[in-house]
Amino acid sequence: MNIFLLKGLVREKRHWGDFVGVMQSAFPGHQIIGLDYPGVGEKNQTISPRNFKAYVEDMRSEYQSCFDGTQENVLIAISLGGMMARQWMELYPDDFKKCILMNTSFKGICPIHKRLQPQSMKTFLKLFLTRDRDLVEKGILEMVSNRKDKHPPILKNWIQYQRERPVSHKSFINQITAAMTYNAPKTPPKSELLILAGMKDRLCHYSCSENIHSVWGGKLEMHPEAGHDLAINSPEWTSNKIKEFLS
Repeated sequence: MNIFLLKGLVREKRHWGDFVGVMQSAFPGHQIIGLDYPGVGEKNQTISPRNFKAYVEDMRSEYQSCFDGTQENVLIAISLGGMMARQWMELYPDDFKKCILMNTSFKGICPIHKRLQPQSMKTFLKLFLTRDRDLVEKGILEMVSNRKDKHPPILKNWIQYQRERPVSHKSFINQITAAMTYNAPKTPPKSELLILAGMKDRLCHYSCSENIHSVWGGKLEMHPEAGHDLAINSPEWTSNKIKEFLS
């Protein structure tokens, strides 16, 4: 089995951090593969497109090179990555047998003030206007994680990633544009869905996941204490729920 990981807004595959090892321990013998979309990580020199179809077409060539066509493929996607995942399932319904969506939201399914909660909207605007990129990374981490005990080493890594592969302001704006304009289908995808949410997510309200579940079905699991980035907030709980779903 190939398990593909897709991160969110201005995040690259390295931002999965220790969660890759947690997943590898949970799924020995299977491939855990991080994907970078246009504008981030190894593709940071490319300007992010303004529509998710272009992201999918770019990543799919990498996806196709990772297997021989006989393995089962699973996609795990968080936040903005979840929106790309839904576009992917719409365009290529046979690519993934199962998909895990974490703390994501969609236009037409989730109210805008729940997709981006008012306080987080203020934080986003402040970070966008901040020239100190180290402070930007600190602000993002504080917004997506409730586990302050984990922050020092994670922040150090995130600052290093930003210095090595900075994401341009234009790519940031284009990613936001894609998120705000994508109209996801109201019909359920062919892929089986697991929807995970943190009930103390300060960025995207957990009711967005409830709305997604009511429209597309699948299985819904919610952590009572976790914030936006489940891979940081509760990696063991997250991997256990995924393992149950994929068993």
